[in-house]
Amino acid sequence: MKFISAKDRGDVVIFGAPYDSTTCFRPGARFGPDGIRLFSENLEEYSPELDKSLEDLEFTDAGNLELPAQPERMVEEIYSFVKGVKVPVMLGGEHSVTYPVVKALSERFTELTVIQFDAHADLREEYSGTPYSHACVMRRVLEIPNTRLIQVGIRSGTEEEFELMRESDRITFVREVSELAELLSGVKTPLYFTVDIDFFDPSFAPGTGTPEHCGASPVDFFKAIYKLPAAEVVGFDVVEVSPPYDPSGITQALAAKLVREFLLKFWG
Repeated sequence: MKFISAKDRGDVVIFGAPYDSTTCFRPGARFGPDGIRLFSENLEEYSPELDKSLEDLEFTDAGNLELPAQPERMVEEIYSFVKGVKVPVMLGGEHSVTYPVVKALSERFTELTVIQFDAHADLREEYSGTPYSHACVMRRVLEIPNTRLIQVGIRSGTEEEFELMRESDRITFVREVSELAELLSGVKTPLYFTVDIDFFDPSFAPGTGTPEHCGASPVDFFKAIYKLPAAEVVGFDVVEVSPPYDPSGITQALAAKLVREFLLKFWG
């Protein structure tokens, strides 16, 4: 199964990371990549908001990676794969899969800014016995010297995590997604977007392992994305979609549309 309108070649490469071995509440994100692809079949190739079509974009779908259960080995496998990809677009999988992508990309640029849409801070030093848990992924990203982090919509975390958000000069916190366009107008580094689907309120995206209320609506999110200034975007991911908790499919449908709109917004 491929994402709708994927070609045989292209610099932009979709791939799946079916991994949820460090999930701390409800597993199932390993089924996310194929669920997103399935619901892409319900989309039109054309985006009326962007007046662009996937038919005109050269991108490919490399399928799913075969990932070991051990988080350290998972990091190595994804890192090695992304080293050979020009523009990675990853379908998760739990959020731990983002770190090796950012690690690989950070070696190509002097600086890299990661924009994290999420309900959770993901800044723990360690969780459930591993520093590579999905609860630690942004802490690992911050350990990469040339990265900065913009966190959007965070509404859950430990007291220590929120202290780090306030005190670190490499973290910028944005409460409302509508604030992002103005902020990014002053950012000149390459950008990588990571979208944890629990950024959205669970009334819009119930199919996720750790739902958290008081999140954003898809309408507000897409309005903000369409207003983003021109920038060098070097990849993105959508993670934490869990089809077993998405019986109606609305979460997978939202994720599929998000992938289409990001592809066309940044490379169409």
